[in-house]
Amino acid sequence: MFDFSSLSNNLEGYSLANVIIIALVSFVLSSLIAFTYQKTVRELESPRYFIQSLILISIPVATVMQAIGDSLARGLGLLGALAIIRFRTTLRNPRNMVFMFASISVGIACGVYGLIIGVVGTAGFCLVVVIMHFSTISKINSIVGTLRFEIPDLTHFTTTEKDQIDQTINNRCIKVSLIRYGINKRKKNKEPVEAVAFEYKIKISDQEAAKKLVNELSGIKGVFNVKFNFNDGYEKI
Repeated sequence: MFDFSSLSNNLEGYSLANVIIIALVSFVLSSLIAFTYQKTVRELESPRYFIQSLILISIPVATVMQAIGDSLARGLGLLGALAIIRFRTTLRNPRNMVFMFASISVGIACGVYGLIIGVVGTAGFCLVVVIMHFSTISKINSIVGTLRFEIPDLTHFTTTEKDQIDQTINNRCIKVSLIRYGINKRKKNKEPVEAVAFEYKIKISDQEAAKKLVNELSGIKGVFNVKFNFNDGYEKI
């Protein structure tokens, strides 16, 4: 049976067996992180290439750490090489960034022969992620999104209809913030007409309330093109 503690203490052992074991352990641990991410992610469609990156990135990181060893010159050379390479991929979701950092950390730990640290750290990280997934911390009690609709020119829109729109939005929404409004020029019966487009950022209780809000606004005379879009990330069901 392979002794992890003996390998961890033998930092000068760059044998082929050690290199293969490090690569395999990195692969297994990063796969566990990717599996945990896939089972706890809230997006409707899991980002396939991001999951593949979680699995793959630990192996080259571990390889680089083994190649550097305790050489200062190699470390400075790697720093210069990474400074030349520009990674243009951005991670908008902070949670995805944490998972990517966890996979990189696994590669670093395995690359310096800290296998016990890598195994225990990965197990602890995945356990905490699962606990948080089923706890009240990650429960979504409301929806945040963008509400858009259009009305005819304000000069042809009565005060009663304006008040009806405001009352409908305020009754259905928890919080409302007007982002922007502007004039859209359209053609009706081959003649140019103007419409006022409104865009709100709103917080509402659930999807059913959002559907009722859209239906009620669409039922008001003069209101058309009513749309409600959910925001990305944790504000999305």
